[in-house]
Amino acid sequence: MPVPLPFSDVVPAGDLQRRCALNFSRLHDEPFRFDAMVKASTAAEAPGDWIGRAMLGLSVLGQTLRFEPLYLGEIMAKLPSALNARGYIGLLHAAGTADENQVGGHNGLLRGLCEYYLWKRDPRALMVIRSVVANLMVPTRDLYAAYPDEKLAKLADGRPIGLTVKNEGAWIGLSTDIGTVFFTLDGLTQAYAIEPSPELRGLIETMIARYARLDVRKIGAQTHSTLSTLRGIFRWWEEVDPRPELLALVRERYRLYREIAETEHYANYNWFGRPEWTEACGVVDSFLLAVQLWRATGEADYLLAAHRIYFNALCYAQRPNGGFGCDLCVGPDGRVQLAPHPKIFEAPWCCSMRGAEGLARAAQFNLMTDASGGAVWVPFYFEGDYTLRFPDGEIAVRCASEYPHAGQVRWTVLRSTVGAAKAWHFLVPPGVAPRALTLTQAGRPVELRESAGFMTASLALVAGEVLALDFALAVTVRQPATAALPAGYHRFCHGPLVLGAERADEVRLETDSEFAALGRGRYQCRRTGTLLAPIDDLTYRSEAGARAHRAQLVFRDGPA
Repeated sequence: MPVPLPFSDVVPAGDLQRRCALNFSRLHDEPFRFDAMVKASTAAEAPGDWIGRAMLGLSVLGQTLRFEPLYLGEIMAKLPSALNARGYIGLLHAAGTADENQVGGHNGLLRGLCEYYLWKRDPRALMVIRSVVANLMVPTRDLYAAYPDEKLAKLADGRPIGLTVKNEGAWIGLSTDIGTVFFTLDGLTQAYAIEPSPELRGLIETMIARYARLDVRKIGAQTHSTLSTLRGIFRWWEEVDPRPELLALVRERYRLYREIAETEHYANYNWFGRPEWTEACGVVDSFLLAVQLWRATGEADYLLAAHRIYFNALCYAQRPNGGFGCDLCVGPDGRVQLAPHPKIFEAPWCCSMRGAEGLARAAQFNLMTDASGGAVWVPFYFEGDYTLRFPDGEIAVRCASEYPHAGQVRWTVLRSTVGAAKAWHFLVPPGVAPRALTLTQAGRPVELRESAGFMTASLALVAGEVLALDFALAVTVRQPATAALPAGYHRFCHGPLVLGAERADEVRLETDSEFAALGRGRYQCRRTGTLLAPIDDLTYRSEAGARAHRAQLVFRDGPA
């Protein structure tokens, strides 16, 4: 499979670097300091979650930006003061019982500790990982047989912060973030990769088997918990247990999510069957999972989805202060206008921290190599400096890109010490015909051949040369993403970008409307004068301007 680059070989630039820096700055504000997080609004319901998410975000962005987080060391130093006598956070419950939100909340703590440990190799982090796994997680193994999924649909009154509902039996508390206990597989599988044990393996296998029997649609599962769970199962499949049925489970559940719980701008309904608002946490997981599934299957449609998820849902969800928030769900109930949710403009308790991993992994995903050392994959076209390491040497390139607003990408070769040509695979972007791509090396045309959604060439690079990839982007018409809207509706796109009309009233635009191209993905309808523009620019607006943003994304034929 194509392998993402390590953070040490990635230096993002341009819009991606700006977004990373904005979010990194936000995570240094008061709500993300230890003394505030330990008594924050989620501290009781989801103990450890806020602290862990902050550690995760600061760890991945600190590496991406090559900047030491100012307060991460303090968080690690103070963390023991928040632990109970058994080495985790929250109440001590009677043996043979568990609280779903407590267990689920520690997923964030495990992920944060794991990423921090992988970066710093701090033995203090490993000690807490061990105590959480051994004393909180492993003892729940026998309780999954009694997980009361028949009661979960009755909890369909969840709010932006998951609440605990008292229950009888082994699970003394259930979460209104339905199914949240299973997304702990994300943290548990990463902890297993750091320190495997038979006990942890048994727990993970038990949880996966139990989760496979859940009907996520019937119980109204939270989509963020669903997608995080699938990422954990994917990690288990990739690193430990490559059974085909595990990959099939991930693919099928992800297909179901995209089919019935995805908005018209590629964000998520926060629950199956409850399209009340989106959640950037779920958007991040959807983006990451799409790239993972492409790596596993070679099916480029997953990557095309990842482009659309990133540039529309994730970019729109980031706020001018660098945090992330929730938006209205376009499509269900006939809603055609996108806007930030008025009451959840930012979700500092979850999305502002979870967004960090989406941005950092986007930088990692921009270029990939393969285990054989003979290929380079270009799944994205982000700007930055990248070092590709092979058994026979290395290649360092600097990427300048106008994508997704225009189809011009340039790689300047900074260094090349490899001994043989490499097969370079360039993704054919959404809305672009394969043969529309042209490539030149040092000004000379290079022949490209089509292969599984990519255009491929064998290239021997020399320092100082420039690779120039060009393709035309134009307005295209796409059908609605799901069946939430009736026949007759459509969207307008520019490459991966969904285009919107910023106006208070609803306008009709026919599929055969003629548009004047104004540049950078902006178009004006020649008949009505309606202006269409990308929705990826909220971070370039004032907070007041971002809060007031409204854009119609879905249109129907007929008189204006």
